[in-house]
Amino acid sequence: MRPSARPRWKPWSSLSSRWARRSPSLNTTYPRTLASQRTTCWTNSAVSTGKGEPAVPAGSSVRRARRPAMARKTFVVGHKNPDTDCICATVALAHLLQARGEENVVAARQGDMRPETQWALARFGVEAPVPIADVRLRVEDAMTRQPITVEPRTPLWEVGQTLHERRIRALPVVGPGQQFLGLISVEELARTLIEGWDHAALDQVALDAESVVRTLGGRVVVAGTQPLQERVRVGAMDLRTMEEWLSPGITFVVGDRKDAQRLALERGVGALIITGNLPVDPEIQALARERGAWVLSVPHHTFRTVRLLELSVPASQVMQRDVLTISPEETLDEARELLARQRSLPVVDGEGRLVGLLSRSDLLRPKGHRVYLVDHNERSQTVEGLEEAELVGIVDHHRIGDIQTPAPAFFRNEPVGATCTILASLYEEQGVDIPPALAGVLLVGILADTVHFRSPTSTARDEDAAARLAALAGVDPDALAEEFFAVSADLSGRSDQDILLGDFKEFTIGEARFGVGYLETPDRAAVGQRREGILAEMDRLRQERGYASILFMVVDLHRGETELWVRGHEAAVARALGLEPAKEGIHLLPGIRSRKKDVVPALSQVAARLRM
Repeated sequence: MRPSARPRWKPWSSLSSRWARRSPSLNTTYPRTLASQRTTCWTNSAVSTGKGEPAVPAGSSVRRARRPAMARKTFVVGHKNPDTDCICATVALAHLLQARGEENVVAARQGDMRPETQWALARFGVEAPVPIADVRLRVEDAMTRQPITVEPRTPLWEVGQTLHERRIRALPVVGPGQQFLGLISVEELARTLIEGWDHAALDQVALDAESVVRTLGGRVVVAGTQPLQERVRVGAMDLRTMEEWLSPGITFVVGDRKDAQRLALERGVGALIITGNLPVDPEIQALARERGAWVLSVPHHTFRTVRLLELSVPASQVMQRDVLTISPEETLDEARELLARQRSLPVVDGEGRLVGLLSRSDLLRPKGHRVYLVDHNERSQTVEGLEEAELVGIVDHHRIGDIQTPAPAFFRNEPVGATCTILASLYEEQGVDIPPALAGVLLVGILADTVHFRSPTSTARDEDAAARLAALAGVDPDALAEEFFAVSADLSGRSDQDILLGDFKEFTIGEARFGVGYLETPDRAAVGQRREGILAEMDRLRQERGYASILFMVVDLHRGETELWVRGHEAAVARALGLEPAKEGIHLLPGIRSRKKDVVPALSQVAARLRM
C-alpha cells in the first residue's frame, strides 16, 4: 500500500493480530532523509525497462532511474523544552508504531535534552530522538530521487532521445561521484538546434568515437589513433577543388569514391565516414591503418550523416552551468519561488553532489507528513508547521488544550502521573513485547514525572506500571530513582537560562500568555544561591515573549514543598493560589509539587482578572 493511501489510526483494540508480539530493535536508525537510501544503476548493455518504457542503448552514458512515490514520514514528537517523560514516551511510541508496521517513523524532539534525560537514554543504550525545527515538507520529501542524468561526454542525440522518450523537460549533467556540473533543458537544446552552432568553437571540440558510432548507428571499420574532430567536410566535389580545402585532422564524409577517400587519407584527415553502408576497399583500409585514421561505415545518406554528426557533440557543450540549485533541506515554499524562474531545480547537497531533481509538477503531488503528539496537546507547545501536516494521534496526560484537527484523530488522554504509564498500557493492549532497554527508559519517565510517586498527580496505575517495567528491565526502581534525581540536581555548568528553561511550558488562556518553569531538586539551598540571576532571566524572558506572568517552581524532593517565584501580576497570582502577597513574589507552598494540578488551574483566575 502506498504511504499516501495508508488508513488512519485504528482503535488500539482492533488492530490486526499480524502486528502482535512484534518488537523491532531499539537501535533502528529512524531515517531523517531518504537520500541515504539512494542507489544508482549504470547501464552497460541494452535493457528493456518494461511497461512500455524505452530500452537503454548499449554502452549508454545515461543513468536511468524511476520516480518513486513520495515517502511521507511519520513524526512522533513531544512538546517544546522536552522533559524526561516526554522524551521517553516519544521513543516508546515510535517503537510501537514500527511494531505495527508503520514505515518511515521518526522519533523527534523540539529542543535540547536535559542532562538527566541524556543519562537515562545512555543508561539503557537507547537512541535519542532527532532534533527537528518543524514538520514542514522539504525539498527532499517531494523531489525525484535518483533522477535520470547524463555525463559530460553523452552525445546530444542521446540527450534528445531521453528527453523525448521519458517526457521530461531537463536532464542534469553529472561528473564523478554525482558532482553536479550543469543542466540541459528542452528549451536550451531546441534553441541551440534552431539558432545553430558557434562553429569556430565547435571546430575545437574532440568527438568521442564511441558516441559517434552510437549516434550514427554505424560500425568501426578501422580504429584510428587520432582524436575525432567536429570539423566536418563533405566529399561532393571535383578532386581538384577538394585538394584546396582538405586539411589534417578533419572528419571527411564521403560515399564510395575511392579516389576521394585515398586523397583525403594522403592529406592526413582524422576520419573517413563512408555513407550508405557501402563497402570499404581493403587498400583504403590499409592506408587508413598506416596513417592512424578512423574509418566508419554508416547507413545514412550524406545529409543525415552530417546532421547527426552535429548531434554527436557532447552534452558539456550545451549544458547551462549558471543554473539555480536548491538544498534538499529547504522548504517547498522556498522552492516554489525559485521554480517560478526555472522549470526544474537540481537538488544539490553541501558537497556539490546531485541528490535529486525538483520540477513544478512535483509540487502537485505532496501530502503533508503524519504527526503524533506526545505529552502535550496545547497549540503553543506543538511543533512548527503542524498546520501543514496530518495530525493522526495524541497521547497525553495533561488538561485538554486548544488543538483542533480538520479530520478525526486518535486521542488518548488519561489522568495518570506520566505519559510513559499510558505507553506501557498501549504495549500491553497490543500484545507487543517491551524490550528490556525500552522498559528501563519507560520506568525512568514514570519515576521522573511522578517524582518517585510523591507527586499529587501520581496514581496507583503509575506504581503498577513501574513495578512491571522494573521487572522487565531487571533494575531496582528505588535505586534507579536515586541515581536519576542525583543527576538532575547537579546545577554545575548550567546557566541561569538553562535552569529556568530546562522544564518550561507556555500556556495561553484567553488572550493572556503565561510561562511556568519547573525544577525538582534535593538541595533547594543550592538553587537559592542562583536566585538573583534566575529572577533577572525571568524578567528578561517575560518582556521578550510578552507573558502576563512568568512562574518558576522549585520543588524540594526531600521536604515535599515548593518555592514559587513569580514575575508579573504577582498579587493576582497570589490571590488565585489563596496566598498573601510576598516580598519579591516568592512563596513557600507546603505539600505542593505539581505544575499541572496545583498551579496551572489557578492561571485561569489570573487571566479572568486581567480581562476585567
